[in-house]
Amino acid sequence: MKRNTLFGIVCLFTILVLASCDQPRRPTAVPGSPLLTFERTGGIAGFQDRLVIGYGGEYYLTRSGRSERIGSLSPGKFTRLKEWMEQIAPFTLRLEDNPGGPDNLVRQLSWAGLGRTTPDEAQQHEILNWAVGLLDELSAPTDTKQP
Repeated sequence: MKRNTLFGIVCLFTILVLASCDQPRRPTAVPGSPLLTFERTGGIAGFQDRLVIGYGGEYYLTRSGRSERIGSLSPGKFTRLKEWMEQIAPFTLRLEDNPGGPDNLVRQLSWAGLGRTTPDEAQQHEILNWAVGLLDELSAPTDTKQP
C-alpha cells in the first residue's frame, strides 16, 4: 500500500511539473529599461519630442532636442499605467500622416508591457492617446503642475 501511495504522489508531482512547463514565462521588468517610449517627429510644426517612462513611473521628456523635464507620474496616472503594464503584451505602433511626403508627422509608440494580452488596435490607440496627452500636459509652461 505504501508503495502505491508513493508511486501516486510521484506521478501527481510529475504531472504538475510537466503541466507548468507549457505556460510561457511572464516577462519581467528590466531595471533601467523603458516601459513606454513615445516619439513625435516632423509635421508642419517640426516636432522633435521624445517621452520615456520607466516601470516605476519615472519619466524623461525632451522637446525639440533642447528642453528636458524629468520627474515621476502622479499616483493616478501611474495607477492607470500599471494596470496596462500588467495586462498588455509588448507592441510597437507607428503612424504617419503623409508617408514620403512633405511635413510628414510620425508618431511612434514602443510598449514593453509585462502582460500576456496582445492588444487590439483600439487598445494600442488608447495608450498612444494617453501618451500624447501626457506629453502635452508635461509640455505646459507651468511649473506648479505635476502629471
